[in-house]
Amino acid sequence: MKTIKPFRLSLMTRPYRWRRADTLGVAVMALATLDDAPRLMPEQELWKLAAEETGGILDLGVPKACAEFLVSGYAYTRHQPDKTACGVRVRVGELEKSLLVFGDRYWLDGRPSQPAPFEQMRVNWTRAYGGPDVAANPQGMGSLAVDVNGARVLPLPNVEAPHARISSPRQQVEPAGFTAYPPDAAQRFALIGSKYGQDWLEQDYPGFAEDMDWHFFNAAPADQRRDGRALEAGSRYEIWNMHPERQALHGRLPDWKARCFASRHADGAALEEIDLWLSTAWFFPHRERVLLIWHGGLPVRENDAADVKLIMPALELAGRPRPLDHYLRVVQQRLDKTYGAVHALCDADLAPEEVQGEWLDGALPDPAQRPMVRNIMQGLARKREGWRQELLDEGMDPDLVLASVPEAEKPPTVAELPALLRGMEERMREQRASLDEARAQALADADLRQFARAAEIDVPAIADHGRPGSVGRFDPEEMHAQLADFDANPVTAPAAPGVEAQADAGHEARARPPMDQDGIAQRLGPQVDRLYLNGAHMFDAPPAMPPHRAQRTRRRVMEIHAGNRDFTGMNLIGADLSGMDLRGSCFRRAALEGANLTGATLDQCDFTGAVLARANAQGASFNAAVFAQANLSMLRGERARFDNADFTDAVCVESVFDGCAFAGAGFLRTQWRDAACTDCDFSGARFAELTPMTLRLVRSVFAGASFRQCAFMACQLDQCGFAEAALTRCSFVNTAFTGATDFTEAALFASSFCGTTSLEDVCFREASLKQCGFRGVSLARADFSGAAMAGSDFSDCVFHQARLDKLSAGESLFVRADFTGASLRGANLMQSILSKAIFLQADLGEANLFRADVSQAALDGSTRMDGAHTRNAKVWPRRREAAA
Repeated sequence: MKTIKPFRLSLMTRPYRWRRADTLGVAVMALATLDDAPRLMPEQELWKLAAEETGGILDLGVPKACAEFLVSGYAYTRHQPDKTACGVRVRVGELEKSLLVFGDRYWLDGRPSQPAPFEQMRVNWTRAYGGPDVAANPQGMGSLAVDVNGARVLPLPNVEAPHARISSPRQQVEPAGFTAYPPDAAQRFALIGSKYGQDWLEQDYPGFAEDMDWHFFNAAPADQRRDGRALEAGSRYEIWNMHPERQALHGRLPDWKARCFASRHADGAALEEIDLWLSTAWFFPHRERVLLIWHGGLPVRENDAADVKLIMPALELAGRPRPLDHYLRVVQQRLDKTYGAVHALCDADLAPEEVQGEWLDGALPDPAQRPMVRNIMQGLARKREGWRQELLDEGMDPDLVLASVPEAEKPPTVAELPALLRGMEERMREQRASLDEARAQALADADLRQFARAAEIDVPAIADHGRPGSVGRFDPEEMHAQLADFDANPVTAPAAPGVEAQADAGHEARARPPMDQDGIAQRLGPQVDRLYLNGAHMFDAPPAMPPHRAQRTRRRVMEIHAGNRDFTGMNLIGADLSGMDLRGSCFRRAALEGANLTGATLDQCDFTGAVLARANAQGASFNAAVFAQANLSMLRGERARFDNADFTDAVCVESVFDGCAFAGAGFLRTQWRDAACTDCDFSGARFAELTPMTLRLVRSVFAGASFRQCAFMACQLDQCGFAEAALTRCSFVNTAFTGATDFTEAALFASSFCGTTSLEDVCFREASLKQCGFRGVSLARADFSGAAMAGSDFSDCVFHQARLDKLSAGESLFVRADFTGASLRGANLMQSILSKAIFLQADLGEANLFRADVSQAALDGSTRMDGAHTRNAKVWPRRREAAA
């Protein structure tokens, strides 16, 4: 069930069954201030306050029998001369209740001692009459003696009801309070009903007994309940002596109306409104807050409300209802994949903006208010005023010369962001279209073409510059040279500290930096190298190395390899190293972008921090090479060998490997994105802490490989083999497995397959799957013969025509799994949860269903059960037509 809600409302849902009917209970909660104009506060404050003040369960999410009010807080003596006792009183509408609060007292010779003075006293069940031996209030005080200064004395309760005062040590009185009884309190638990027999087990399990008193869901004492179902919005309230500063709080409940909509369609179509009524007002006087709870219920077909796909609460002002079309539009906006996240910030769509309390979704920060921006603007204003005065002195009109100062734009609100983003995208499209039109007109100019031919200018190349996809060439050597030239030029070099600039004839000459100060080349050089290392593939490809230079470079490489074999930091961009035997060389931080490595032998080479983007590695050998932090993006490898290579922190974006060998290689935090591996051998390879994205693996083998904490995102695996592989804490999100991927005898632990991932025709024969998640995945025609599935979740999975013979799936979940036409012969399903599963035309022969939950499962004459062990299997309740 997807929830769409504003940040300032809280929603609680609970499906329940009672008297043969299934219902989704709904509670919409709003935290309001106790001001003359109440404000709706964020949900985070609601739950923080509830954790600090209620000390228990806030609500059960089930409609109550009648409305009620609750109060959690303190009694204060600040407002009166007597500091030993005070009265507290609450009135909500026509309901009114008072309590007496005393300082600590004890029985002395059968008489109460004088109350001790106090400033504030918590009014809860721990201060009311009770004790471990009092069923009505086990957490209270007054029934058992306590130690006080080494003496055993019997205390009196701090909180009493005016009409039920305690008068003797042996007297038992009704506990007095304003706050909620816990659900297991005797006052409530006695209402839970008693008819939990065979008829209930067959017809209503796990719902409530037919004779349950619905007042069980009322948490307040009986004298705080309203006979009618709902509290009236706008009801007056008064609270006395429960605020540290004010003797009385008085006002009206917010005149608000909660609404809630549900849809049985994932796209949010056909909204159904759930009728809500204001059932609870829970006051926190010392915090000046009140929690309002509206309850309602929606009839559902499934006992867990699985047929409800979407639910959305909203808040309105009384007398100002919004039409259904508005809420349909909000649902579609929130479900929009492009702008849905932005629309989710717009609370005004689901709660009136005029009552919203402050939170993070107000106006965005105003850059004009930042100190640096203010200083810049004030400096420009002073300069402009100086220029204005100079123009006036020259007898000129400044307004005709000086441009007007643009007014600072007001930052948008969060609610304006969707329209703002759409407007920006529309303007970008218009500007792009305008540029394309101007480019086309210029290229069509006959005079321009004639001039270009005469001047030998490549106009189309110039026109294409700046188009999407063309980002220019990044040459690290050229960039380093430019930085060095910048340092060498005395005009552009930074001034040395303490040396004043010299002015001559209106021209400024700046001093060189001292020798001990790093120049800009030294400061920015490492950043240039990092930019090239990490982003070489994002720029245009380098041009081919001229033949004469290529020959000279090749000879130089041979000389170095014959010597120390150290190519550290060497520029080999576009170099031709084909067929060369350079094994054991050091290429750390070398630039090999676009290099021709065809047939080269580079075994045991160190490419740490090197750039091999766009390199051609056809038939090359890199056995035991080190590619730590190297950039192999767009590398083309065909029949290359990378056995036992180290790819720690390497980057492989749009790389293509065809028929390559990676046996025993290590891939730690390697970046795989938009890459493709076809007919590759990764046997025994190690993959850890990486997130491949849109990776395509075709007919590749991962036999005996290990995967640890890997997340495959939107990848495609076609006819791949993971036999005897080990996958620990891995996930496959929106990943397609096609062509009978093989996980035979693989070991999967705490791994998951989710989203649109499909595992049809996949083989898990004899595999071990512990604590794995497959919920909602299609496993049609999959083979799990002899597999072990301990503690795994296969709920909502499709096992059409699957083979699960001799499967061991103890304590696994198969809720609503569809086994139509599947074979589970001899399967061990002991203590598994198979409720609502479908076994039509399935074979459960000789299966072990001992203590398995097959309640509401679909079986008929087509289901084979010969020799199945069904002792102690949970078969109730039976499947009903409504759930079919």
